[in-house]
Amino acid sequence: MDIRREILRNVILCQALAQLGKKHGSDWPEGRSLGAKVEHYIVAGVNSSWHFYDLADRVIQTGGQPDCIYDLAYEAQKESARNHLGGHVNYGQVQLLVPLVTAQVLDYLESGTHEDVDSILQRTGTVLRNTTARDVESIERYMHLGYRFADELRARSGRPTHQSVPVLKGRYATVWEAAQDYQNVPTVRETTAGYPYSQQVYRFLLHNIETGILPAIEMIRRFLMPEIRRTDVVGDLVATGLYLLLTKHPEGVLFI
Repeated sequence: MDIRREILRNVILCQALAQLGKKHGSDWPEGRSLGAKVEHYIVAGVNSSWHFYDLADRVIQTGGQPDCIYDLAYEAQKESARNHLGGHVNYGQVQLLVPLVTAQVLDYLESGTHEDVDSILQRTGTVLRNTTARDVESIERYMHLGYRFADELRARSGRPTHQSVPVLKGRYATVWEAAQDYQNVPTVRETTAGYPYSQQVYRFLLHNIETGILPAIEMIRRFLMPEIRRTDVVGDLVATGLYLLLTKHPEGVLFI
């Protein structure tokens, strides 16, 4: 088993399938249409996923956490813009998956297995704390690119654009340190808190495999929306939870 190929497969699947839980992605539970078309999500997910293969390979070649991982987050988001006119449709998924995949490969190097979800999740905080100034610079570029994509989408629809972007370089030594000042961002809070919502999605899907993954995705979206109140964030969390499920059951029959 090549863990790099396994990660690539699971990243592609989780980003694409997470959008298909409600009438094949046509609507979200509260009845509003998606901000981007389903094909935008799928194309963006496939295009960006190859950088997670590169991330896994970099960790393996280094034999531990490299001195930079978030440059690949930037490249993943940039690549996601190919072939479509959507916004930064996988911004949150990439942000959530980078420390998770890094932790997974580190766990694999130590234990020889890649399926221990609890062990992987316990490592994510350490991954963030072990990031470097290069990572901080890269995550700043990643954020600025997201703002640019969002502004381009707003401009096409005649809406106002953002006026300012965050500055992280030179202010923080690690991504973990920077994240403490951005706890108002749900996906940032999710990574620093140990992925509580992603775990909730994972365990819900795990207990509803027999009734079908796509109906279960629709159901967990309905459960999360009243609390989170943002369709984009719910979609990001569902994708991450689905990644954990695919990791735990690499040979499982999840779709009948």
